[in-house]
Amino acid sequence: MDLCIDEDKNIAYIKLSGVLSSKAILDAFDLAVADKRYKDGMGRLWDFRDADLSSLSSETVVSMAQYSSKYPPGINDVKVAFLVSRDYEYGLSRMFQMTSDSEHRSRFFVCWTKPKSG
Repeated sequence: MDLCIDEDKNIAYIKLSGVLSSKAILDAFDLAVADKRYKDGMGRLWDFRDADLSSLSSETVVSMAQYSSKYPPGINDVKVAFLVSRDYEYGLSRMFQMTSDSEHRSRFFVCWTKPKSG
């Protein structure tokens, strides 16, 4: 996990790569919000462009969407963006977004970019 916290812009950039499990993603979330530089109300940008989420099922994504509800306001009611480069990851991110929007006050955005060609 690469974590960059920009206190001036009030955002945490979280980059994950490789084949990811739900545990790896949730652990990254816990580490990011536990960082001493992370402040309530800080947005999060998740960069999944180099990640493979193919091991995640739709049921797993739905349960992951409920995970942040254990956190207080200021952590689970912020702007969250997902940056993805493949259709599968885009679909899972949209599923996460739709499930989370009904349960939390967070605002989610998903950006799909084409992979860089050689």
